Amino acid sequence: MVRTTLRMYGGVEGEIGGNQILLSGESGEILLDFGYNFSKWRRYFSFPLSRPRSVEEYFQVDLIPADLRNPKTGLVRDTITDVFITHPHGDHWRSLFALPPTEEGGPTVHVGEASKRILDVRAGKLRGFEKVSHLEYRTFRTGRPRKIRVGDFEVTPFHVDHSAPGSYAMIVSTPDGVVVYTGDFRLHGSYSGRVRRRFWDEVYDLYGGVDVLICEGTNIGGCVPPHSEADVETISMKLVQECRGLVIVNTSPADADRLRTFHRVSSEAGRRLVATKYFMETLEALEACGGLDIPRPSRGEVVSLEEEFEEVSKRPLDYILLTAFYKWREIADLRPPPGSMFILSSSEPFEEEAEIEFERLMNWLRFFGVQVFNVHSSGHVMPQDLRQVIEAVSPRVLIPVHTAHPDAFMRYVADILSRRDIEFVKPVRGRSYEVGGR
Repeated sequence: MVRTTLRMYGGVEGEIGGNQILLSGESGEILLDFGYNFSKWRRYFSFPLSRPRSVEEYFQVDLIPADLRNPKTGLVRDTITDVFITHPHGDHWRSLFALPPTEEGGPTVHVGEASKRILDVRAGKLRGFEKVSHLEYRTFRTGRPRKIRVGDFEVTPFHVDHSAPGSYAMIVSTPDGVVVYTGDFRLHGSYSGRVRRRFWDEVYDLYGGVDVLICEGTNIGGCVPPHSEADVETISMKLVQECRGLVIVNTSPADADRLRTFHRVSSEAGRRLVATKYFMETLEALEACGGLDIPRPSRGEVVSLEEEFEEVSKRPLDYILLTAFYKWREIADLRPPPGSMFILSSSEPFEEEAEIEFERLMNWLRFFGVQVFNVHSSGHVMPQDLRQVIEAVSPRVLIPVHTAHPDAFMRYVADILSRRDIEFVKPVRGRSYEVGGR
């Protein structure tokens, strides 16, 4: 009998982002997330002049593991039947283009409904070989379906709080034990309190315990801003009330928490929300999903900058401009008056395009004398909350991913590991680990 094994190909060995987790068993293989690491991408490529030219170049520099390559097709091998995407940030899905088409034996991609709407907007901007429209997608929502059967595996997506709606942990029951993959999550967002159950409660009700916990540790070993979403609202409100010019907010159009925050801030401050075209595309897609309690374009709770440009230019004190990915052209065209401010409030990691745009944007903000403030609440679990999670789950084996400091992770929870008799495994890229094979 073939034992169930895990291999981590991305998000390990000091990488934050780019998670690629292969779960293999007698009935086949599935992937839990399939992104790539943007910092690693920038070691070999640059935007826009030195972009990759083929899927082969991604395999060549190990952005996508050569272990998974089918030499006949040059794509990922067709033994992988299903892929589960935890949330719509690019470092968790951007390698999907390397999968074979569904009609040629490619996998089914499972993703939350809200995540799929965001992915559609972002993937729609991809060109050439990096497009992901050739795949078959199946969406789920909390409780629908509750469990997804894939061969010998039973996957239960469980809704968690993160800086994007439709984010899920994955509970995977295998013939050799239960694997819980947290994806990216937090316990300090405005949605966290509304998650009445935690995935560790769910797993004990369903299966009685956890064999392997694959847990993110983004904030371990770094300088962590301790702000909650409520803190972001309080600080932003004070700044906006004191501003005597245009307020510009850079955040993610997929961060439902932050959108609710600035909708409340704009209402209380008597300013109107306007947003750039890129922002509006995502807001309109999410509004169609329903139930997210974000500013709705259809009700005029946020309006397009293109439609309102002249009014914003004439009366900047009446507006808050939402923008994303450090776009500078709209800001330069508006010529922000003295006293204007820029609030950097982004939860997403830099992508290759954004790093270049950010420096350009800062130059324009300095040119117009716009002061920049960093007001942010992390989209990732706080270190003290991480201890709570590990203690509550008490897995037999703990595997850290999505962390720059796996050794610091181990030392930070060493007392819990000892008290609960938990084995800590610092994963090596591509190495096989048996589930239930302690």
